[in-house]
Amino acid sequence: MTQMTPISSQFQAPDLSDDRIIKVVSGLRPCRHGGLRLESETIGTKTIIHNYGHGGGGITLSLGTAIAAADMVKDQSENKSPVAVLGAGVIGLTTARKLANRGHQVTVYAKDSGHDTVSVIAGALWLPVGIDIDHPEIGSQRLNKLLNQAHNALTALDQDRYGIEPITVFEPAYAQSNSHYFDNGTIPTPTPVDRLPFPGPPRAGRSFDSLFIHTPRYLDALLEDLASLGVQIIKREFTHLDELQTLEESTLVNCLALGSLTLFKDTAMYPARGILVHMEPQDLGYAIHDGFKFIFPRDTALILGGCFDPDVWDDTPDEQIAKEIIAHHRRFFGLS
Repeated sequence: MTQMTPISSQFQAPDLSDDRIIKVVSGLRPCRHGGLRLESETIGTKTIIHNYGHGGGGITLSLGTAIAAADMVKDQSENKSPVAVLGAGVIGLTTARKLANRGHQVTVYAKDSGHDTVSVIAGALWLPVGIDIDHPEIGSQRLNKLLNQAHNALTALDQDRYGIEPITVFEPAYAQSNSHYFDNGTIPTPTPVDRLPFPGPPRAGRSFDSLFIHTPRYLDALLEDLASLGVQIIKREFTHLDELQTLEESTLVNCLALGSLTLFKDTAMYPARGILVHMEPQDLGYAIHDGFKFIFPRDTALILGGCFDPDVWDDTPDEQIAKEIIAHHRRFFGLS
């Protein structure tokens, strides 16, 4: 029989009134049937190292897959060869940073960069969600290695500068239990609690400790790092593989996410729309996670999610879904 842990302390409910709403945002998660693509191929005169398909776990996995991608650059000479990185979302930025730290001259080519990419929309709780992990190509062993690399690299950063903080996460007992999120050794196994410590209907649940990343601050720090390392970010969009042959670099790291569907014809890629409500920031001291219904206290906004709509390409914010998200969280705290 599972031992239930009583939690008597009461956390304050968030203020979810209409006048606290800032905006509704929407973004497309870059998901991939069969999981991450981390492999190398030769196209014409170029070596292409693929690093994409992170789904809803881009920030969680980014530092780990950056290491894996950099390890694939076969250049052990003293004078490191130039490397091009395609894409400047969080995956492209962390990959470029790792390569530059290893001594490569790095140029990033991207249509958009940093705050102009879908990466800025991410929550971002350190949790590997929205990733196909059951396919034998990815396997738990490889995923767990990447997660441990990512976690170790993340905790080694200046936590304040990069916007990283420990946070206690609560889930209601009825939420789907995803044990594979916790079998990598980086997140403690959830502890059952006999009553969630919030106003509202009495409910059993569970809690676990993780890390929360304040995405705007994280992206700012990465961009500052790249500037200090002499990495150039050049605005450019590629529409055909032949255009890659015009680049001076012989090694390219592809971090184009959904762009890999059109440029590299990877039909395993698909979008999963997410819609978030941004409310005025509130220092709650906790996060709520119920699948893709969640509350994350970012320093620039209280983030209310959400949804996971596969194969939806329209990233226009949907006001009706936003109203349903707000109503869900109000019911959770007994506010409606």
